[in-house]
Amino acid sequence: MRKNTKAEEPGNQQKKLVRSLSITQNAWDAIKDKAAREGISASEFLERIGRDASVLETPINSRLKAFLEAPISMWWCWSEATRRYALQLGLVESHRQESEEELKDYIADERLKQQKEIVGDCLWRAMLTLAVINYGIPELGINSMTPLLRWMSFKMLQHKAEQGESISLQKTDEPTFTITEKQIENDLVEIQAALDLLQQFSPSYYEVLDMVMNGRMSYAQIAKYKRLNTQKNVTEAEARREAKEAVYQLRAYLHNQVTENIKKQYIKNSSESDKNLEVKKEYYQLCSLSFLKQKDRKNIEDKFLRPALEDPELEFWIKEIDHLAGHHLTGFKSIHIDSNHKDLHYILREELEKKLKDEKTDDKDSLRSLLIQMDKELMFCKSFKDIREIVGQFVDKISEGSLQIDTIPFPQNFLERKE
Repeated sequence: MRKNTKAEEPGNQQKKLVRSLSITQNAWDAIKDKAAREGISASEFLERIGRDASVLETPINSRLKAFLEAPISMWWCWSEATRRYALQLGLVESHRQESEEELKDYIADERLKQQKEIVGDCLWRAMLTLAVINYGIPELGINSMTPLLRWMSFKMLQHKAEQGESISLQKTDEPTFTITEKQIENDLVEIQAALDLLQQFSPSYYEVLDMVMNGRMSYAQIAKYKRLNTQKNVTEAEARREAKEAVYQLRAYLHNQVTENIKKQYIKNSSESDKNLEVKKEYYQLCSLSFLKQKDRKNIEDKFLRPALEDPELEFWIKEIDHLAGHHLTGFKSIHIDSNHKDLHYILREELEKKLKDEKTDDKDSLRSLLIQMDKELMFCKSFKDIREIVGQFVDKISEGSLQIDTIPFPQNFLERKE
């Protein structure tokens, strides 16, 4: 093993010592390759494994676990969007409508329970689908999971509605808007005002969010940038966590009454020349429809969910619109206002987090069971074509026939891979 002549590297408090290791050539080549991707030495790569054993997990699975951890700003948007799709597709009934003011509590509770079961099942299947794909084909390399999980959820719920002949899909009248145009316009300006506040009062958070939004850097590149500029050993996971914290801080500015006067000043001075304002308004209007007709379902997927996979700025606005639309449509209190409050989304998160971290293999649909099954199948694969076929079978099974691996909008370089 090549000796590292550096006695101490930035960010480490302890002095490094020369060690002796016995390791196969294949393993050593793999370590050097992984280290090179991170832009660090092999010894530093091993150092990080020693300090944090979680880096040994399959990357996508460790990221799914982190996705469910607090602060859960991004998770809330995905789960709320999925709940809204279920309502708009007629899979569940709303328990909060103006015409239902006299609705009995037990009926409202039953409807909320139904929402939780359908939405929770959809979220779990989306997470399992992504996990088995990346386990079978680790070259996938997804920079942001949220837009892909959102697209998967929409496709699964739409398939379920079509198979169940949902009444909403058969309606001939026009849907109504459940959020006023004035409220929509005000919310969009407030999001921009919160961004301005983030830039002014939390510049380090804004810098990370800005790099993500503009698509200039992947999380790995952001981590490398921070290592070079801060002399700290910032990992890709830490860069993702900081981006998550940035969104959480943004929400705090959005909800915090202390910043209300400052926001009003920003809103008063804001320009209405935003060239993307109409696009943002259209998505918000789709969010507020009482049900989705065929043209609306097509617009959601073609104009927003698919493009968001390649457009980080559009993805940012979709998340923030989902967030505010969720508060208007459900009346759920914000965690930013009451940190002790738990709504449907927080309860769902706790249940899925427990399932994801559960090591028991009794449940045939658990992540661990599926990966064990996949390992047995992959042992007999002799080509990439065989691997894709096995992974495709698992995707079809988990999604209950609503997703096929060849139609999932993966990165272009992945789709073009040849034998």
